Amino acid sequence: MRIIDKSKFRQMPWANGLGVTTELVVHKDEPSGRILWRLSMAAVDTDGPFSHFAGYDRILVLLDGRGLTLSHEDGTEQVLSHLYEFASFPGDAGTHATLAGGPVQDFNIIADRSTFKPSVTVTEPGNADRVPVSAGVLAIYAVDDDLVIVDPDTGSHPLSRGDLLLVQAPKQGGWNVSGATAIVVQLFQPG
Repeated sequence: MRIIDKSKFRQMPWANGLGVTTELVVHKDEPSGRILWRLSMAAVDTDGPFSHFAGYDRILVLLDGRGLTLSHEDGTEQVLSHLYEFASFPGDAGTHATLAGGPVQDFNIIADRSTFKPSVTVTEPGNADRVPVSAGVLAIYAVDDDLVIVDPDTGSHPLSRGDLLLVQAPKQGGWNVSGATAIVVQLFQPG
């Protein structure tokens, strides 16, 4: 279990060169250098195409702004009009974003679909804050204030606003997340 402080996040250009991503954490296959999964955030200031990620699945969570519409090459659309709504889509399908009324900020998960299946839960103050954990990798991001995370094994862990808790092989069971909005990412290995 480790906490990644927001000061350690890295700025990276988008794969399509049209913007900048804040990379929170990335896990790569050592021999090949291929990204197996990555968590990041990005500001989207204009309408435009999303980067192409062949062989990856993506999840995008709306963090700030008035929303956006994701139009996919198969003719389907996903509309995110409320904070913390999210969309799942294949990274290798052509996707175009249309902003609803100004810039947005989003939280992104990409995962190599042959190795990991991503899942997202957003917890907010006042809602049920117990998250069933059953994945091989767990990440919890403190969105808008400090969090207290209680796992079923070692107890209570504070997490400051904007920081990320990362747990490899987390204790399975109910984890409590309280105090603020949190994005809880689980990465499951197929099979």
